[in-house]
Amino acid sequence: MKMFSKFICIFVFATAALAHADVVENNMVPNAEKSFSAREHRGSYFSVNWGLSYLSSEYNSSHLGFSSSVGTTRLDGRYEKLEHYGQHDEQESFSAWGFPSIDIRFGRSFGNLIAVHFSIGGGMFNGEGKRSKQDYAVGRTVVDDVIESEQKQLSGIMNETIDSYGIYGSFGFGFTVYPFRDPASPLNGFFAGIAGGIDGSLARDEVYASDYCTVGGVFTRYELGKDWWVSDTWSIGVGFSFTKVVYKFVDEGDDSNLHVISLSFRLTRG
Repeated sequence: MKMFSKFICIFVFATAALAHADVVENNMVPNAEKSFSAREHRGSYFSVNWGLSYLSSEYNSSHLGFSSSVGTTRLDGRYEKLEHYGQHDEQESFSAWGFPSIDIRFGRSFGNLIAVHFSIGGGMFNGEGKRSKQDYAVGRTVVDDVIESEQKQLSGIMNETIDSYGIYGSFGFGFTVYPFRDPASPLNGFFAGIAGGIDGSLARDEVYASDYCTVGGVFTRYELGKDWWVSDTWSIGVGFSFTKVVYKFVDEGDDSNLHVISLSFRLTRG
């Protein structure tokens, strides 16, 4: 819900600013048909972003395997069970650099102020992965379906670091706001953006050729940057973005995280 509330806030801000801008422009040119001038963010919007990205992901799981149980009735009438389990914990992580990572956006610009767009992105990454596994023997005393005591003993452990490569992909919808509309301002072309959608990544072990640390979910991306016009319709620029998964697609009892930091060069039309 937090992600959607941020989208609503930006949309309301942009709509109000756009309405104010239209009033100002109509007052400046009374009783005249408004024509769109060059080097303004109006009409169709297309942007290609490519650059260097750093990806960090992890997946943690913990599972109990039932072994045996023995039940007796105490003298006080309470039912006691002695349960024995095997517990398996596993942690997988992957961190890597990717170049080039690419993000393509297409949509519409309004009022020389805001661009509304879809985005498709992805990249290949080379880095290092880690796997850790622990096995435990677990004993519990359960009285009337309430855990009274628990003992856990480590029975096995494994840690390894492996050279790996991975892929990342995303599809989303977002806003890019250009708040400084005066072409004479040194801040003209500065932009801030927010986007959300679905993304995912997986890593592959170069030694055993097996997939691991598969992570996915709903992401939020924040972005800042600057564009410079090089023609009436095209601009080049640079952007810095941070992407984080805010809702994770995991099994019950598991947990995961995914972050992507990118420094991109941009070619934008509109």
